[in-house]
Amino acid sequence: MAGTWMSRLLKTNLMDDVFNNENESFQQETRLIENEYSVNLPTRFYYRKKWNDGWINIINPFRASIVLGTPGSGKSYAVVNSYIKQQIEKGYSMYIYDFKFADLSTIAYNHLINHLDGYKVKPKFYVINFDDPRRSHRCNPIHPDFMEDITDAYESAYTIMLNLNKTWVQKQGDFFVESPIILFAAIIWYLKIYQNGKYCTFPHAVEFLNRRYEDISLY
Repeated sequence: MAGTWMSRLLKTNLMDDVFNNENESFQQETRLIENEYSVNLPTRFYYRKKWNDGWINIINPFRASIVLGTPGSGKSYAVVNSYIKQQIEKGYSMYIYDFKFADLSTIAYNHLINHLDGYKVKPKFYVINFDDPRRSHRCNPIHPDFMEDITDAYESAYTIMLNLNKTWVQKQGDFFVESPIILFAAIIWYLKIYQNGKYCTFPHAVEFLNRRYEDISLY
């Protein structure tokens, strides 16, 4: 009896669409909607027994976007690469985290070289590579110009020390965690005010930190 009622309710012959593709497909955006900030990704979708060309229009990219997918599913190829290219063409400044260096960096650099005319001020291209310093520009994360008071020195020391010691994240507040952070913050601030920050660099701070107290007292 239940089967009879089900056959009356289901007018679609399921044998014509075994995998239910028709019922799961839907009309998507086919218009290209652009503005000076937009990112537009071309798509193809199946609807009403045929393939259609469409667009994913990110009209306001400042509201942030998230791309989810399993490894190798094509996130970079389908979305990230298009973001980089289109935003360079529109004169954006970019900060790119290149997890598989130098995949995204190569794309960004070559595209930037070919579209320099889109920038009113000619941009510069820099790479910071902690894994291979030979392929990196130099930078000073504790540059004295970045610090206005000792709180900034503490924040720098806090960030550096917790990144060097991952287990400290769960031990914040412990004496043996806070003590070296405070010591390193004091060293950074001292280098900041000593001779107008002439020696306020990360290598100098590490060298100072490894000095004996007897040697430090001479300064």
